[in-house]
Amino acid sequence: MAPHVLWADGASRGNPGPAATGFVIFDANGVEVASGGRFLGTATNHVAEYEAVLDGLEAARDLDVGSLDVRLDSELVVRQLNGEYKVKDDKLRPLHRAATEVMECFEAVEVTHVPRERNERADSLANEAIDEATGSKMANAPDSRGETSGMYELRVSAHFDAAHALHGYPGECSELHGHTWEVEVTVAGTVLDDVGIVYDFKRLKADVAGVLEAYDHGYLNEVPPFDELNPTAENLARKIHDALEARVGEGVQVREVAVWESPIARIAYRRNRD
Repeated sequence: MAPHVLWADGASRGNPGPAATGFVIFDANGVEVASGGRFLGTATNHVAEYEAVLDGLEAARDLDVGSLDVRLDSELVVRQLNGEYKVKDDKLRPLHRAATEVMECFEAVEVTHVPRERNERADSLANEAIDEATGSKMANAPDSRGETSGMYELRVSAHFDAAHALHGYPGECSELHGHTWEVEVTVAGTVLDDVGIVYDFKRLKADVAGVLEAYDHGYLNEVPPFDELNPTAENLARKIHDALEARVGEGVQVREVAVWESPIARIAYRRNRD
């Protein structure tokens, strides 16, 4: 018999910032049997991802599920749960231990990485939990033209795997090495469309994916413009920012692009504006 499927996702606006979990479980026939979202307060993306997995696993255990297919869009969490990566972050170790203990309650568990765009239902539940807790969607109610007295900010995350070598760096980073690069993009606008949306999340995710496609599974030093420009995290954040400005539609501006080389190393780029 086919396993139940658990989709889980965590969201953090600020990383760390207001964070929440989201999960949905489908039975072997594709029928939704459980779902939920929980506000966490202030947490990082990776903490939220682990908490989402735990929420989903515990719900599946309560349903007396036999076999379970767990699907996540966080490659780090997937690889850690599959034993491919060590858990170095002290905040993640107890969450990893708790998740693996619950996983032992099932007959079989498979943890799979999926693209972010396929995990929209769990992502939506997590963001709804943040909105409900913070009241962000109720603030700055639009007038009849969809304009507000404040600014809406949208933030999405993506990742890609790539290697680089830093020219002139006085240390090991001058040698070829790789990262799973996490990228956070924030855009902002003041005018809502007829549906009440400032910029579609799906469209923004597609914009980001279109920019990062050129870098994924590549050697950055050979990918323009980094065949001439030193591929530092700073330059990478700026060039992603510039490329996104050329892609996003009218009515919104790219406020910030943040690049993570590791769970504890982040650089952000914001253009100076008059």
